[in-house]
Amino acid sequence: MFILDSLLIGSLRFVLDKIAAAAEAESEDGSALREQLLEAQMRLELGELSDVEFAETERGILARLRELRADQPAGLTLQPGMKVTGVEATVADELTGDFAETRK
Repeated sequence: MFILDSLLIGSLRFVLDKIAAAAEAESEDGSALREQLLEAQMRLELGELSDVEFAETERGILARLRELRADQPAGLTLQPGMKVTGVEATVADELTGDFAETRK
């Protein structure tokens, strides 16, 4: 009986951890906020929202998007002691689709 209870609790914990991770990832992703903004714009066009209500909604969503962008690291950062030794690039000819020589 103890083994069955442990398995049940373990599997329940696993599922709840996955749900929490998915909810956290969605809250840190701006796509849901952009969808809310698009929905508010559609409601404004349909006359379901007034200009004032839309402005309030838009202000809140844009503020949250700015917070998310401020929390994200900006591009590639070098750690102390690291240095760039070279860059590799490949150039494609747009007309023929041929790939040019790779240079370092």
